[in-house]
Amino acid sequence: MDYSTSIEIDAPPEVVFEHLVEPSRMTSWMGQHAELDPVPGGDFAVDVNGYLIRGKYLEVEPPRRVVVSWGMEGTPDLPPGASRVEFTLTATRQGTRVHLLHTGLPEARAKNHAAGWANYMGRLQLVIAARDPGPDDFRPPSS
Repeated sequence: MDYSTSIEIDAPPEVVFEHLVEPSRMTSWMGQHAELDPVPGGDFAVDVNGYLIRGKYLEVEPPRRVVVSWGMEGTPDLPPGASRVEFTLTATRQGTRVHLLHTGLPEARAKNHAAGWANYMGRLQLVIAARDPGPDDFRPPSS
């Protein structure tokens, strides 16, 4: 299954891009720890509330696009690198349009990932607007 959403952020693409490739900026809106090597083939590892998200950077085109493989350590239906997340950043008059496309999700995980992405895209907007999103304590809705 696929999930897609877009948001508008009042900042240039260069600023938004940094939040997808720099560990401290990544964890300002998603997760508690990140180890990122933002080059094709480089590691993408973010620990999000006990979920160990693991994958690789597949494409890195500053400041307009980041594509990573995505999965969760210890899950047979969505192992590390099993799905794909693509961020496309487009400059607008007010800042940046961020389009997220998550492909290859198992049907059983689609609802939780949709809720998660809605939460995290909102947190990204807050962080870039210099507003405190509060602690990252997101838990997926019970199935």
